[in-house]
Amino acid sequence: MEYKLKVGERELVMEHDDFKERINLEDLTKINPANIFGDSSTISSDVGKLGLMKAEVYSDMQNVKLEISFYEAEYVQKLRVEASKNLGKYKVTLGEGTVEIKLTETALKTCFESEEEWVQLKESHIKLEKYWNYLDSIYWAAQDKSKKLNGMIDTVNPELYKELVEKESTKSFLTK
Repeated sequence: MEYKLKVGERELVMEHDDFKERINLEDLTKINPANIFGDSSTISSDVGKLGLMKAEVYSDMQNVKLEISFYEAEYVQKLRVEASKNLGKYKVTLGEGTVEIKLTETALKTCFESEEEWVQLKESHIKLEKYWNYLDSIYWAAQDKSKKLNGMIDTVNPELYKELVEKESTKSFLTK
């Protein structure tokens, strides 16, 4: 996966292996006592990847939020134009009938909330917000694991380190 960002006048491309489709959260966040050094050598990479995932979902969430703002502004503008041509009133369909509503700032604050497109945008934003919260929770759990592992490694002697590294290979829990 690639991430492109502009740094000054230059474009920076960061890349990493693709994410797994399934991530076992226990494996990611739990310290494996038989592989402390393996865990400690991959957790920083996993925390970084979780941070990148959070950034992607946050960006998507903000884009939907912007779409909602544009939708609301365009909808209100449409009603203002209609009201200017109809003695200060706009028409709304309720059930099987049509109702005329006097144009007021209070009425304009919620006039779009029953519109299907607005509801879909809001649902999309809520779903992305949920995903971001999931990733945020996992990110902080992995960050906590990283801090604990760093504290453990400082106290282990080099001979034990060699034995633990040879015992089990290291792997990222997030990368295929």
